[in-house]
Amino acid sequence: MDPATLVPAAGIIQVEWQWFQGLLLVTFVAHLLLMNALVGSAVMALAEGLGHGSTAPVCRHVSRKLPTVTALTVNFGVAPLLFMQVLYGQFFYVSDILMGVYWLAVVALIIIAYYASYLYDFRFDALRSRRTAVLFVVVLALLAVAFLFVNNLSMMLTPERWVVYFENPGGTVLNFAEPTLVPRYLHFVLASVAVGGLVQALYWSRPGRRGLPGAVETAARGMRAFAYATAAQVAVGSWWLVSMPREVMLTFMGGSALHTVVFLAALAGAAVCLVLGFRGRPGSAAWALVVTVAVMAVLRELVRVAYLAPYYRVAELPSQGQHSPMVMFVVALVIGLGVIGFVLKLASGARRKEA
Repeated sequence: MDPATLVPAAGIIQVEWQWFQGLLLVTFVAHLLLMNALVGSAVMALAEGLGHGSTAPVCRHVSRKLPTVTALTVNFGVAPLLFMQVLYGQFFYVSDILMGVYWLAVVALIIIAYYASYLYDFRFDALRSRRTAVLFVVVLALLAVAFLFVNNLSMMLTPERWVVYFENPGGTVLNFAEPTLVPRYLHFVLASVAVGGLVQALYWSRPGRRGLPGAVETAARGMRAFAYATAAQVAVGSWWLVSMPREVMLTFMGGSALHTVVFLAALAGAAVCLVLGFRGRPGSAAWALVVTVAVMAVLRELVRVAYLAPYYRVAELPSQGQHSPMVMFVVALVIGLGVIGFVLKLASGARRKEA
């Protein structure tokens, strides 16, 4: 069967595709940073709890932030998911159907993680020895959600594997046959550990925190986690690259000037993060991380375009030229971000008063 016959027809979008692509990149970078900070901080707190006891300062600090960061991560994840559906909906929805049972489970897993994060914060003292178990539930649920997302986003890129539906139409298909599935998932996990370590290093190296007992050692552990996890990402990223179809891989190895330049820029960003990580400079590493994540988001989009090139070209999507709703959306987005910033400022002030 020709896989192209399984791909639904693309619809007409309201404005030029570049609008949605730009918004997809911007919102995805914000979501990715929050998501990595959430998962990584939870993993760091779990490791601290197992190694130094559940009363470790890192555990208490993370417990206070988990509910807020979880909410922000989920909400900031909605926008890029919607923009991606606008541009690639005919691929994403088919993948949804193939793994429908697991995809619906994502909602339940997020609710479990959210509830457990509140329990870990509000009942931190009362939980005592059960703190680590509750935090383990948070980490496990978040990692499961990530695994299901990686399955979905990789399966949408391979229409040639969709024929499995005729053998298993029950919505329980996972993309284990995809060679990039494991390195893609590990790359996310390692990125989360790196960002989680950096977040802890930034917090405990602040002027108001350096004098606290164990602050210097905790910040140093965070920077080591950032550096070593980043180094591991380079290795896993290489595995991911060579696992791609040959024609896609060669596109980033001289086959296309744009793709190769972006790939080299991502490698350069990773190298800078490595150097700053091993030198113990969290502030500079944070700026380097943001730039590197932005470049890698562009690289990720180029990978998606290369995978889907035999079936679809997003640049050929017809548009209706309805710009006024898009302008209204951008205005509402800016206002919404301002409100979120104001609320976070109030929440931060309330936390300081409680402390």
